[in-house]
Amino acid sequence: MNRTLKTAACLAAFLGVSFFASFAHADPVSWSYATTSGGAVPATTGSGSIVLDGNPVPTSASGNSDVVMANIHTVSSALPDSPAVFTSAAYSLTVELTDAASSLHGQLTFTGLFDGSLTGTSSKITNTFTGLQTQSVTLGLHEYTVTVGPYLPPGPPNAAGFGGIGASVTVRTLDDSVGNPTGGPGTAPEPSSLLLAGLGGSALLAIRFRRKRVGPSVA
Repeated sequence: MNRTLKTAACLAAFLGVSFFASFAHADPVSWSYATTSGGAVPATTGSGSIVLDGNPVPTSASGNSDVVMANIHTVSSALPDSPAVFTSAAYSLTVELTDAASSLHGQLTFTGLFDGSLTGTSSKITNTFTGLQTQSVTLGLHEYTVTVGPYLPPGPPNAAGFGGIGASVTVRTLDDSVGNPTGGPGTAPEPSSLLLAGLGGSALLAIRFRRKRVGPSVA
């Protein structure tokens, strides 16, 4: 291999590795979230309620993350022989996501039903999620997918801790280079594809460089 080809090969390898390294070390997507609820859910019969406390103050996050949709506690003075009863008692939780790069906002609402019984000293509350448990919203060049759950049942009214409802948030960067300038659905290129593209471009550059050095052939 002559000196020109050696130089071209080194240039192609260097540019390809540098291209891949810059992609691999991209920072996680930054975003924030806030949650709101419908407040207290009254018992179907008897005296008592289940209170869902959202987190209305925006909380910063990045990349994929679990979040707390709401803390749950109970309120009741019912006696054991006359408990408060919940039968398909409906509630809703709304999460607002904010994409840091674009400052765009999006809201997703999840619903569920409470069943069970509650007294001043006991709590047996079950939860059933209704509607779509996984929902997505596109904000700028990022798609956010939220899956609600798990559910942690609340303790009796005198409990020191809280129950809660959590959620999992995953973030996907969209491809805006093929007709999606506003962040429509798309698939981000695989790192291996990007590396090959970088190497291909470097090889083409090397060939042109060699042709210039050799010059036109004489018939």
